[in-house]
Amino acid sequence: MAAKQPNILFILTDNQSAGLIGTYGNPDIKTPNIDRLADQGIKFTNAFAVNGMCSPTRATLMTGLMPSQHGLHDWLNDEEMKDWPKSWSAVAEFRSVPYTLKQNGYQTAMIGKWHLGQPWKPSLGFDYWMTFTSGHTVDFWKNTVIENGKVKDIQGQHMVDYFGDRAVDYLNNYKSDKPFFLEVSFDGPYMNPPTNMGPAKNRFYKDYAGNPLNSFPSEPVSKNYIDQLVEYSKEGRDDLFLNRIIKMVIGNMEGDHATRANMASQNTLVDDNVGRLLKTLEDKGLADDTIVIFTSDQGTYYGQHGLWTHTVLSSPATLQETALHIPLIVRKPGAAEGKQVDALIGQYDIPGTILALAGINQPLENSPGKNFADLLEGNKVGELHDAVFYEQTETRGIRTHEFAYWKRLDKDFGESELYDMVNDPEQRKNLIADPAYAAQVKELDSRLVAFFDKYSDPQYDLWKGGTAKGSLSHPDQFEKRYGKSWKLETAIKPAFSEQM
Repeated sequence: MAAKQPNILFILTDNQSAGLIGTYGNPDIKTPNIDRLADQGIKFTNAFAVNGMCSPTRATLMTGLMPSQHGLHDWLNDEEMKDWPKSWSAVAEFRSVPYTLKQNGYQTAMIGKWHLGQPWKPSLGFDYWMTFTSGHTVDFWKNTVIENGKVKDIQGQHMVDYFGDRAVDYLNNYKSDKPFFLEVSFDGPYMNPPTNMGPAKNRFYKDYAGNPLNSFPSEPVSKNYIDQLVEYSKEGRDDLFLNRIIKMVIGNMEGDHATRANMASQNTLVDDNVGRLLKTLEDKGLADDTIVIFTSDQGTYYGQHGLWTHTVLSSPATLQETALHIPLIVRKPGAAEGKQVDALIGQYDIPGTILALAGINQPLENSPGKNFADLLEGNKVGELHDAVFYEQTETRGIRTHEFAYWKRLDKDFGESELYDMVNDPEQRKNLIADPAYAAQVKELDSRLVAFFDKYSDPQYDLWKGGTAKGSLSHPDQFEKRYGKSWKLETAIKPAFSEQM
């Protein structure tokens, strides 16, 4: 008789870099529940997102594919949502984690932020469906959700708590003979304006309002932002979405202690809800049958190098560790506890590993990912990869244990960059022009080109005339490059269906 498949609780946070969590070294922010989860499982110290924006990374977590494969290169802009087909799901044409789990006996549930197309009906094989009617968060306290077809206005309750409530309800009501896959996608800590700008009214703000919070940087805002504001003002394009974000940063967030306390409190609020989920598993007798995976879609800047919010706020995009180094903690009943694994993990490794942990031998087609389930046993701690890869529109990167190398599409977008991650982990000195590193640059460049040549789909390879789905921060750059026939895509593709 086959072994019972485990339940899987997949907790995904929004814009939470590893450096915002106590167990990853933050001395100021209280995250006791996440820290305890790490003590009970495996903490991965070198996990990296594939992109600095939420829609591309969430697409990767569902499909195991790179942005240049699934087509999402940037966040999906809610301001353009009205122009997309009403039933458009950005990655429905690919084999996905929830679809594959459902085909193999799981009941599947999605609770929280989705941001992968239109939200009006369940996508990718989810049975239970509750999400925002828009994509990203603009207010923690006033939102509209759709829950299994019913639209509801939620006011006066922080949305992280609301999503936590619904997830707790789901676990309390679970009575099925089928194992569950429950994705709880919290829309916090978020870290972006306007929600994290100035004082907060959540219950943890008071714990930080009087603290110095020295782990938060105090660097002057990047000159890159100022130059963009000047340039776009000359062009009469002051109303661009990213320009509005830059103005909020400069006018309200830079150097503001209340903003720092706000950000810290949002992280602790998320942690509190993680604790509620873990307690519910214990109270319901489900903990011994449930694998818990905790991670984030990607990180975000909150002052490092004078940068704020996302990788695309600067031009060209930047790929510093703050934006791409993500937490990854896995607690598997009966496996190793309190272990730290330093192997390089690409975000594209997570989906296939989820399927492997469910006992499903079904590859995600064309994924560069590898299954790291063996690393959870604590006795196999070798390298899964000797490098991981990421990309942000015109900028692509390779990260080894020793170096981070970013390549730009061409010199119109800026020079390439190289950082020594052993001696310069904060990435302060760009070594690209140093002749002493010419051999490393040549090797890393060759590997970067080979990786994307192997895995990119020409249809979505922005470096070779391909397009992107939904939105881009600067589509005019690619229209100019590839001609008037180049356009963004939101066509509805046939949904993936397994041939039985």
